[in-house]
Amino acid sequence: MKVADYMQTDIVCLSLPGTREEALTLMAEKQIHSVPVVKKGTKNLVGVVTRTDLLKMADENQLAMLVNREAVTVNSDAELHTAARLMLDTGHRHLPVIEDGNLVGMITVMDILRVTLEKEEYEKRSIRDLVTRNVTAVWDQTPVPLAYMVMEMADRHALVTINSEGGVTGIVSVSDFIRVSEVMIEDNMAHTEIGTGATVEWGWASKNFLLVTKKVLKLPPTAIEKIVPRNTINVTEVTSIAECVALLRKNRLEQIPVLSAAGSLVGLIEDVSFLPLALKSLGDS
Repeated sequence: MKVADYMQTDIVCLSLPGTREEALTLMAEKQIHSVPVVKKGTKNLVGVVTRTDLLKMADENQLAMLVNREAVTVNSDAELHTAARLMLDTGHRHLPVIEDGNLVGMITVMDILRVTLEKEEYEKRSIRDLVTRNVTAVWDQTPVPLAYMVMEMADRHALVTINSEGGVTGIVSVSDFIRVSEVMIEDNMAHTEIGTGATVEWGWASKNFLLVTKKVLKLPPTAIEKIVPRNTINVTEVTSIAECVALLRKNRLEQIPVLSAAGSLVGLIEDVSFLPLALKSLGDS
């Protein structure tokens, strides 16, 4: 089973030079989490920019400064289990597929799970042993910037939101934070000096300050409940592996809350949690 047979070839990409706004617009329009970046006018891969990069470097607008130039890639003629192993070892959910340094496609966790686990043999096996029990949750009235801070400090890709009674009200991911972020103009007055220590005078008013204008990504100070996607999908521990993978794929999700029969939060099931099982299915244990 070759990567070329299961990769996505109808892909979108960004080119250098470019800007943050172009990346944000493309991610929002296509509902994607990472975008390959190529040299302008070619398919020569420069790297990858992700939604996380856009938030972690919130005051940078030039795409050249945001792109990860050491992106993990896979060759189109590689075995599918090689791509799965790379994803498991590196934590990347999307890998650019290359031929002679040129971008020819993308392979994702879900591409691999679809062909390995949406089978009859996994319709009778539950997800119980694959559930992540260590979950980070926040009160649904927590301000959005604070919730994002919690997610970063906990090194998570998503947060479960709960109400005052402890009931699950939804789940938010990095995509949701980017969706509601705003690009704002920030003016800073910077004192400017040359190497000799003498003050340099700038501007029409002959003052020794330089007006620096930059674009900054800002998160709204509203409660996190305002950005929680509606109709959150939940599963239970007895949900079958095949059904859960199908739910993740059809709804383009990376994780789903797992609830008990009484509706209490049990844990989280993530797409990457299925990779070891997919590798075993591919003959790589």
